[in-house]
This record gives sequence, C-alpha cells and structure tokens, in this order.
Amino acid sequence: EVKSTFIEDYMLQLDKTNDHLLTGYVQLNGTQKANQKIALSIPELKVDKEFTADETGRVNLSIPVKKINYWSDVNPKLYTVEFSSGEDQLSDKIGFRQIATNGSDILLNGQKVFMKGICIHEENVMRGGRAYSMEDAKMLFGWAKELGCNYVRLAHYPHNENMVRLADEMGILL
Repeated sequence: EVKSTFIEDYMLQLDKTNDHLLTGYVQLNGTQKANQKIALSIPELKVDKEFTADETGRVNLSIPVKKINYWSDVNPKLYTVEFSSGEDQLSDKIGFRQIATNGSDILLNGQKVFMKGICIHEENVMRGGRAYSMEDAKMLFGWAKELGCNYVRLAHYPHNENMVRLADEMGILL
C-alpha cells in the first residue's frame, strides 16, 4: 500500500564525466504529483536540497559535491541517501563511482582495475534450492571473497536484490 502521492522511481549516480557532480532523477506518481516538493538529503556530504516536480511529477537532479569518498572494490563506501515528498519517504545506501573503459582496460574512478571473478548461480548448495535470503547472499559472496574475487557475474537471470545490495557493501563489482 502506498500514499496517494508517492515516490515511484529514482536514480542518483556520480556523473560519467564530472567526479564532483551527482546526477539523476526522482519520479512521483499518484493523485497530486505536479508541482510537489521533493527533498533530498545526504547527511555525510552535507547535501540538503529541495526541488519542485514538474507537471509529470519528475525532477531531474544535478548536485555538485565537494569532497566525496568514491566507492571501490577496496573501499566500498556507501552513503545514506534520503528522499521525501509529502508523507512519502525512502532511504537507500549508494556508493558513488565512475566506470569506464580505455581500450581493453576497465577503469574504476579513473584507475585501471584488474578483474578477478567467478560466475554465481543464485542457489544455495548447502540446502539445495534457490538462494533468496541475505544469509544466502553472505555465504555466496563470502566464498567469492575467500577466493580473492573483486567481481562476480550473476548468471543468466535477475538475482535477488539482496545480492546487489550485499555486493555494494562488500566491495564486489557485478
């Protein structure tokens, strides 16, 4: 169940060309989405902004940041990001990073990164069946880390959201 006007979707990331700019959007849905106020807070970065949605309930974001610790496989820094509009609120943890290529090199935050990884199916080999819990994800990624992996290919199909969130926390590229 959601409020009569709610945050339907959002995206916030480090700009692809400017490593001191966050870009993205927030999309409202519901009965009164036009001209609604949307607040964004990232306490650690001292970001506290308010925006007004357009007629479709959308706000495009462009926020300069001064000092930011970039997410990487050796420093998986996550920031608490909070959005609110009217009675609706949501919170997420986001690691800001730039990924690019230069020839055959993969660059993470402008630095060449050597990819060491494996392919994981979303299954719990200890009990059999699909891996669906955070504990399952910790087991699978724990094994990957023990092998020295800094990236994992999630095989064949969309995996449980626990996998993506835990990878960010553990410094594993997907």
